[in-house]
Amino acid sequence: MNLHRVKALAPWLAEARYVWLSVGSNLIALIVVLRPGTSEPTIRLTGLVLQCLGIATVVWGISETRALFGHPSLSLRAREWLQRCPLRSKSITLGAAGVSSATATGRLRGHVTYGPIGDPTTEARLEALEKNLGAIHERISAVQKETDDEFHKATASLESESVVRSNEDASIRSKLEATGTGGVHISAIGAAWLFVGVALSTAAPELS
Repeated sequence: MNLHRVKALAPWLAEARYVWLSVGSNLIALIVVLRPGTSEPTIRLTGLVLQCLGIATVVWGISETRALFGHPSLSLRAREWLQRCPLRSKSITLGAAGVSSATATGRLRGHVTYGPIGDPTTEARLEALEKNLGAIHERISAVQKETDDEFHKATASLESESVVRSNEDASIRSKLEATGTGGVHISAIGAAWLFVGVALSTAAPELS
């Protein structure tokens, strides 16, 4: 036999672990009950155990649903509730709260203008005008570059937010689907245990 197939057999069987749990426990109960000379109380107790297991699957399903939505387990909630009992002695803890302040930072912009030096001749005025035009061009280029950078940042932020929202929508959709259909295996196990347990408890005199 191929060794690779043997190794792949265990994960394949594990996929139906809930089926093996239900069928195996019911089979063990039937083997115990159907032995020759089994007393009626034994049959009734076996059926009672299976019924209790079936009822326990309800708690199991509730715990699975709470864990799916990130809520604490029932045992943790019960422990927290008991710890808040007014009759319990509580230790007082004093803590110092720190105050943090944040300063808003802004951008400062400065610009230089050129004027004619000395005798305001036509050539001096033209030279100053050329310098001012160059300075204006540099300022316009700087503002345009800053605007482009802010636009790219805003675009990247919108794309990132879109991806996050898409992932959150997919997560919510999967949680809703798991809530509606994910607990079917738990309900099936509980139904099987309850069915066999009720049958054994009801037909205990006849079986004994």
